[in-house]
Amino acid sequence: MSARLWTEAELRRICDLALQGTNGDQAEALVLASTNELTRFANNVIHQNVASREAVLRIRVVIGNRVGMVTTNDLGQEGIARAAKGASEVARAVPENPTFGGLPAARPIPPGPPAFVEATAAATPLDRAKRVQRLLRRARERKMTAAGYLSTSASEVAVASTEGIWAYAPSTLAAIETVVTGGAGTAWAERNATDLGKIDVDEVTREAIGKCAAAQGPRDLAPGTYEVVLEPYAGADIAQFLGSALTGQAVEEGRSFVGGKLGHKVTGDVTFVDDPYDPASVPLPFDFEGQPSQTVRLIEQGVARAVVYDSRTAFRTGSANTGHAVPANPFASASAMHLRIEPGNKTREQLIREVDRGVLVTRFHYTRWVHQLRTIVTGMTRDGTFLIEKGEIAHPVKNFRFTQSYHDALGGTLGVGTDLHLFAAGEFSFGARRVPAMRLAQFAFTGSTQY
Repeated sequence: MSARLWTEAELRRICDLALQGTNGDQAEALVLASTNELTRFANNVIHQNVASREAVLRIRVVIGNRVGMVTTNDLGQEGIARAAKGASEVARAVPENPTFGGLPAARPIPPGPPAFVEATAAATPLDRAKRVQRLLRRARERKMTAAGYLSTSASEVAVASTEGIWAYAPSTLAAIETVVTGGAGTAWAERNATDLGKIDVDEVTREAIGKCAAAQGPRDLAPGTYEVVLEPYAGADIAQFLGSALTGQAVEEGRSFVGGKLGHKVTGDVTFVDDPYDPASVPLPFDFEGQPSQTVRLIEQGVARAVVYDSRTAFRTGSANTGHAVPANPFASASAMHLRIEPGNKTREQLIREVDRGVLVTRFHYTRWVHQLRTIVTGMTRDGTFLIEKGEIAHPVKNFRFTQSYHDALGGTLGVGTDLHLFAAGEFSFGARRVPAMRLAQFAFTGSTQY
């Protein structure tokens, strides 16, 4: 039985009721529905199966250039009517917004690759447990301890407006994350896919247990600036932070590293593309305003080419809307939601072999902005950090703290891996990234830890 909450017809009915209940010049209804199921394990034992179901309706009403919004999870007829009336009343009460250009008109939405896999949506706790047990059995055999989860989720997005918009898409996501711990060292492995059948738990097991064995007994290594090879997990953090700056709003607000630099070199030879039609991602051909999403080449071989826009920022700045609106919120109006760093021509092993002396980083942890415009981020390494000498992994080292400009680090790109890993936020195709391993000339480690 599918875990999908609704049907397209049911969500259309909800949106129609919402629009009919509003009283204004324009109105928009957005429904986000999801079922999330998770099998959690720790100490080599499955200890929890949980499931949650939710559906949220957001109604925006426009009167002149005033905009009111109400959100509800009561999708009964009375709840919808109450929210529609509330949004209309809010629109009459809020101050005018002279920079608001109205809700966007309907535009044709080209079909995208499917993102919904029935077997993922229908996965049971037993389906997940059978996969997890293989990892736990192998960890016990190696006298290691595994913790983490395997999740499956099904999501639906529906957008309708009085401007003739109707857009609907379902998607699924399966995800496994694990930390494997030995006596004195840990390792991390993660995989994401729309199809649970494409999650190779045996590969995850080999990676996590193999790296955990290699990570035992980390040694001291003095903080400093080192050449690095970043696994895709660490690269995904860079993609996430830099992606947040590749929007029209970030440029408008003066906090984007590409502001005033389109057509100029801003990184080394790496290419960033936002591709809502990438079949290996979690494709979604429209944004949360029901606008067709364009594939945008953001950075091309290090040269800043473009940023993404929603309708509001496009109107304010006189730019073209690229169809990248996120659900209305006070913080960000657009996002590069399907970011991909294009692959290079080096395997992970080749990237390591080309390093004379440097550091292999599995992933970053607890990363935070220090200076957005300069893309300076602070954080730590975690779950497998190693010294590379003469092209070989010499031994594990204790974790570092770092404070580093991410785009400056990419300025020293020496190599890009061939294989891309998918990282996804899990709901509504919001925040997917596909990232390779990368070799960078310099990365500043400012301190070290005791483990």
